[in-house]
Amino acid sequence: MLDHFLRDRAAAQRLRANPIGSHFEGFTTWLCQRGYAWTTTRQHVWALATFGRWLDRRGRSVRDLCRGDADDFCRRPCAVARRVRDTAALGRFLAYLEAAHLIPLPAPIIDRSPAAQLHARYAAYLQHDRALPPSTATRHWFILRRFLVERFGDGPIVLRDLQPDDVTRYLVRHVPTQSRCSTQVSTLRSFLRFLWQAGDIDRDLAAAIPPIRRWRLVDVPKYLKAAEVAHLLASVDRTSASGRRNYAILLLLARLGLRAGEVVRLELQDLDWRAGELTVRGKGSVHARLPLPRDVGAALATYLRTDRPTCATRRVFVCLKAPHRGLGHPATVSTLVHCALNRAGLTPPTTGAHLLRHSLATDLLRHGTSLGDIGEVLRHQRLQTTEIYAKVDVDRLRSLAQPWPIPGGAR
Repeated sequence: MLDHFLRDRAAAQRLRANPIGSHFEGFTTWLCQRGYAWTTTRQHVWALATFGRWLDRRGRSVRDLCRGDADDFCRRPCAVARRVRDTAALGRFLAYLEAAHLIPLPAPIIDRSPAAQLHARYAAYLQHDRALPPSTATRHWFILRRFLVERFGDGPIVLRDLQPDDVTRYLVRHVPTQSRCSTQVSTLRSFLRFLWQAGDIDRDLAAAIPPIRRWRLVDVPKYLKAAEVAHLLASVDRTSASGRRNYAILLLLARLGLRAGEVVRLELQDLDWRAGELTVRGKGSVHARLPLPRDVGAALATYLRTDRPTCATRRVFVCLKAPHRGLGHPATVSTLVHCALNRAGLTPPTTGAHLLRHSLATDLLRHGTSLGDIGEVLRHQRLQTTEIYAKVDVDRLRSLAQPWPIPGGAR
């Protein structure tokens, strides 16, 4: 395998004679299996050759290698570009050695601080007692950590010292500046009730949080018109692998109204080509089956046949650059939509993936689809969630408008 990346046999012999040359064959094979390009693998080999000589001058061998040695090597005086390449090469080489059990895995760093232990207890409470996914605990802790830091600073966290005024002052400082104040309030209320039930505080401080009045259906959905959605899809460059992948993602958002997280979680076994159906892994671990439109199925088939790299993951949409793995976060899909809107020259009020979901619902409503049917397409659990789209049907709302009263009665 090493000879494939070197044109000169003498160079291959010199590399095999390197102090770490016995690992080059296995390392290059490991990189190829993960889809790394020929030029990347070649650069990594030459960087490791320099590292092997550096390690030999210090009387070290691979079995004595640790991540501290890699850090010391990358800190040596050299060009910035070369330092970046060396860091990437050594990081992947160490990952290869650890996977092959040639060096021990680094000891896991266990945070035993009071804040970490409190976080673990609260996450277990949300998952086991309230049956919420781990992602919810992560989002909650992002808010609660700020609350604890502002109250206790760098000192010990003495939960029994919490007072109603601490909660009130925090809400006064932060809730008016937050667009989603209800999330802040509900998260803090849940945490305080957990502390009271667990016996960490001697009274229910959740009572110190006043209810936040929030009128239902106060917002108007932000959406694109049908012509704008068509222009957005037509503007995607489908001559490249990334363009064909992104086109399939945009079609799922625009034709089926999928959420960004549902696109990320889509797996190969969720596509039933014979039945022409798609299994959607929705919110709350709810699975739903939707018909697969012809244009969506064609775009997915093109991407899977010609552009999706061979990899171990079962996710439908994967990173096109090595290492090939599934898209990491729903924010990746929203960023993709944002870039597509910029290329199409569209400037809607919001640019996330949910914009296309709102656009689908609005277009269905204007073509006479009932709110109940729209709710089934969008997989809403309650009809009240779908009612907000009634605001955009101006023609039907105009028929319900009452005439403006004239002083003295009608003439």
